[in-house]
Amino acid sequence: MARIREQTAGAAPDLIYNVGETGLLYRCLPSRSYVPRLDRGVARGSKAMRSKDCVTLTLCCNATGSHKLPITMIGKAANPMCFNGEQNRCPLPYFSQHSAWTDGHVFKRWFFEVFVPGLRTRTASHVFLILDNLSCHSEIGHPQVTIIELPPNTTARYQPLDKGFIAATKRRYKTRYLGRVAAYLDRLIASGDPNPRVPRCGGLDQGGQAHLLDAARIVKEEWEQITPVQIANCWLSAEVLPAEADAEVRLQLHGVLPVADSVHTDVSEVVSLLANTGLVEDFVGVSEEERGRAVERWFVVEDDVSTTAQEVDMVLAGEDED
Repeated sequence: MARIREQTAGAAPDLIYNVGETGLLYRCLPSRSYVPRLDRGVARGSKAMRSKDCVTLTLCCNATGSHKLPITMIGKAANPMCFNGEQNRCPLPYFSQHSAWTDGHVFKRWFFEVFVPGLRTRTASHVFLILDNLSCHSEIGHPQVTIIELPPNTTARYQPLDKGFIAATKRRYKTRYLGRVAAYLDRLIASGDPNPRVPRCGGLDQGGQAHLLDAARIVKEEWEQITPVQIANCWLSAEVLPAEADAEVRLQLHGVLPVADSVHTDVSEVVSLLANTGLVEDFVGVSEEERGRAVERWFVVEDDVSTTAQEVDMVLAGEDED
């Protein structure tokens, strides 16, 4: 990770991207509900609770959250019936794969058909793309893009996408999906129709199961609701950015001056705290800039080998007894 941070050193956070994939059981309903004890014998479940219909979502954004590429959906069907017709075009980039997963061919298509065109509309600068070390990610390359693979078995720790907003997007999808199903059931009960019929390929609006078009519309709407602040906080939590980019993101988010220590303690905050203690006399005649530099040196003093050796010599010589 130190080498990765060194490789991206000097790059603006707007030019550092992360891409990742996640599976979505787009028809699966929650398998638990609150049912009164007296009604448990007659309460019925639903096959949708065990539905395994899955798509893969490919998400990508930069470190400040200012550029979110459209989520790409990967399904099994090459030409889903729900996408037929001018009014039913998929609102997201859609690719097909026999197991609805990402392989080398699909990821290469995403890179050259979604990422690179989206990048060109945004900037002409060189960018860095951080991704996990899947074998399917090794077949891409572009003069404008430097590919950086995370070390093995570190995705959950260092990949920004896994720090919250993939989970938030899927959770928002499930909430919207369940709400749509419940709303239709309410309308059905109010209508009093004893034998409702669902049209062939009918989706949520007709009382059927969610199809790919329903899933794509909900995913698109919920992805748009993820804010740049949420994305930037996930990047900071991953600690994958170099010190300069990390400091710039924190400054944009919170409007404070960060420092380059491992826990990102704020220098100005520490200086203000010290000024309210008995150490205020030590700050007489010292400019605010000099105070900040002194606090920064104090943060990293434990890593200074010469300072540590000097302290040890003082202790051995008994000079610190006072």
